[in-house]
Amino acid sequence: MQGGTYRLKLHVRAAVRRYGTGRVAAVLAAIPILSVTLVLAGCYTFRDRTPDIVDRDVEPAPKVQYDRMVRVRLLGRRAQKSVQLAVSSGFKIKSFTRRDEVLAQRKQALATCDAVATADGGLLFGDLAVPAGDILIHPERDAAITVNGKTYRGLLRVLVDDGKLTVTNHVDLESYLKGVLRGELPRHFHPESFKAQCVAARTYVLYQMRIAPKERSFDVYDNEGSQMYIGVLGEGDKALAAVEQTAGEVCVYPSDRGDVLFCTYYSSACGGRSQHVNNVKPNDPDPPPLAGGVVCNDCYLARFYEWEPVRITKAELTERIVKRYPTVKSIGMIRSLRPKEIEDGGHIVRIQMNGANGTNETLIGEDFRLSVGGRTLKSTNFKIREEDDAFVFEEGRGFGHGIGLCQNGMETKALRGQDYKAILRTYYPGCEVVRIY
Repeated sequence: MQGGTYRLKLHVRAAVRRYGTGRVAAVLAAIPILSVTLVLAGCYTFRDRTPDIVDRDVEPAPKVQYDRMVRVRLLGRRAQKSVQLAVSSGFKIKSFTRRDEVLAQRKQALATCDAVATADGGLLFGDLAVPAGDILIHPERDAAITVNGKTYRGLLRVLVDDGKLTVTNHVDLESYLKGVLRGELPRHFHPESFKAQCVAARTYVLYQMRIAPKERSFDVYDNEGSQMYIGVLGEGDKALAAVEQTAGEVCVYPSDRGDVLFCTYYSSACGGRSQHVNNVKPNDPDPPPLAGGVVCNDCYLARFYEWEPVRITKAELTERIVKRYPTVKSIGMIRSLRPKEIEDGGHIVRIQMNGANGTNETLIGEDFRLSVGGRTLKSTNFKIREEDDAFVFEEGRGFGHGIGLCQNGMETKALRGQDYKAILRTYYPGCEVVRIY
């Protein structure tokens, strides 16, 4: 998704309010125009893209234009030796770097086959050889591409990287959301929960598109590193209705620079209270909606609102930490753990690891948790009990980082009659839901 057609172009949203009740009155009424500038700040430490800035006092506002093509890296962070690929319609294979160059074309479908790199840097799809290592597959119809058993809308970029393959789904934003909602929510969740999740997910991916560096070949992953994207498999009735009914809606907060889009983090269960974004991501901006401290009395039905004690030997814990943070090896076996900062809701913000050689290292609590295992330690809200050769993590509460929207709390609120906008305003204090396209 490189070049002018693919890069994110966030311009200004024109909000037109109609006066009068009849169609004629609406046409004849004066139409005040409020220019809304979406000012975006980094959610990760990636290099920012330069926004288009428009003077808010200039009228009329320019027509809203958005690049809605999302680049989703499939199959995780690592390149693959081979990928199972199928195309259920006729298709063209074009050069990614020379977009008009057609490298191969078939009128018939491509049966499931192994896609691999060739010795000369090209690609082989079953018996179809392509003399290029960076291509874009254009099917004749939508929802025709299947990768490792999952079907996706849009196009597929296949890139040879040191003899291995990376595959990236280029898909319209609204189609992308259809494949995200069931990846993030159980089927039985309330329709208002699906709508709240849809607005949060749309905001999140637009934000990631905005901050992705120009040289990077994707915007988001298809897993929990970004948002769970399961493709066409997730397109149930509730998901499709939520996407349609919230089309173009995002979360913003007002500022003297206009309405600001922010990174709408969310987790499964906050455990009773959300935490400040900088507790987990210290290099992130700290917009008011992510200041934390939102008391949530509604995620108590979550499976992991409280979780059972977890026992890990000191040797195993040291191995897991060192695998992700090799410098920790210098302190030797981790002998004791000491929380250095605990926020009001109980989340450990920073944790000190004391080694066998008398030295220590400190990690952000969430980094420690993910190193041990995000499904092993469900959150950073726990107590630590030390045994001779092991640590026991007990009194654990919540599942996930606890920033922003609490999905299980959201569901209880929806069942009690709150609509999706009220839910979003609760978990992102000070935010508003606006339609930007």
